Amino acid sequence: MMIGMSKASLELIYKEVKSMNKRLDLLEDLVEEVVVSNLPKARLSKQEERQMKRRLSEMRRGERATLEEMKRA
Repeated sequence: MMIGMSKASLELIYKEVKSMNKRLDLLEDLVEEVVVSNLPKARLSKQEERQMKRRLSEMRRGERATLEEMKRA
């Protein structure tokens, strides 16, 4: 434990990190919903659609993709 850092401070940091993780999960859900809902509108081949869904699955597991990678998928 760091010298001078109180238990209360560590608890506050933990709560904030946990809150940020929940917000990130909500953003990931939103991105996935937007992408999936727009798939029928996009003219994608079956292979491109599979790649997009695979990328979303990777994102869910914590593997991040840039917007450029998503555009190329």
